[in-house]
Amino acid sequence: MKKRFIKIFELLISLSVTLGFIYLFYKVIGIEKFLKFFSELNPLNILTAFLLYTGSYITRAFRWKIVLSIKEFKKLFKITAYNTVFNIFLPFRTGEISFFYMLKKENIPLSETAVSFFSVRVFDAISLFSVFGISLFLFWGKPVLSVLVFILAPFSFLFFQILLRYIKHEKVQEFGKTKLNLKNISALYLLSVFTFLLKFTAFYLVLPEGIDLSFTEAFLASSAGDITTILPIHGIAGIGTYEGGYAGILVLFGIDKQTAILGSVFVHIFMLIGSAVIAGFSYIFLRK
Repeated sequence: MKKRFIKIFELLISLSVTLGFIYLFYKVIGIEKFLKFFSELNPLNILTAFLLYTGSYITRAFRWKIVLSIKEFKKLFKITAYNTVFNIFLPFRTGEISFFYMLKKENIPLSETAVSFFSVRVFDAISLFSVFGISLFLFWGKPVLSVLVFILAPFSFLFFQILLRYIKHEKVQEFGKTKLNLKNISALYLLSVFTFLLKFTAFYLVLPEGIDLSFTEAFLASSAGDITTILPIHGIAGIGTYEGGYAGILVLFGIDKQTAILGSVFVHIFMLIGSAVIAGFSYIFLRK
């Protein structure tokens, strides 16, 4: 009974966040202004953005190839596509369950699935905060500090390695010795950072010409928007919370409120449609 109440409460919060943002968008922007900016979208930029966004799925699939015993790339791409779209659309990070379900169907032991999943998610967090720090210092005009963040960030993974040593499960110990060597750790970090580079560049390209954001500003906003996906509770399909992260940090640094909100909406729409298209493609062409 208590768990059911908590779930209902979380759902009500998600609905409130989403409906609240839709109301804010209607009052601050309005449908007419949105359609005006929508007409300014560049089709070539959208196509290029979609190719870059697809590239971010390819780099993510290669990360799974490093940590999982599955080596067939098409399977790994399909798993990445399904897991991503479920994560985006389902509430409370419940989309992560799809990863465990799909690997169970591939006869991957739960221990391997769990330790691989948490290793990659740790690198997601490290690389995301690294990219956020890099873009923040570039925004402040301090490139040297950006380079330092990029170099030093992966060392935080040492804490995860130390934690693994205290887990005496045989498979976990074997994973730490065989998969988490210096070569693989470096590859996971670089692939993770490159994933965000492809993804956030795509997000910059989908902005209409009338939205005056520099690449650095858009990159910083995209990384802040992605950080909101870590939250245990967010709006339906991330609507409201993602825009809050993306637009919020821009407004915080003096960017016009309408520009910030419009940018967040166009990026989020692209992400929702792009992830659905890639998942649909995977379902149709990569099922067997």
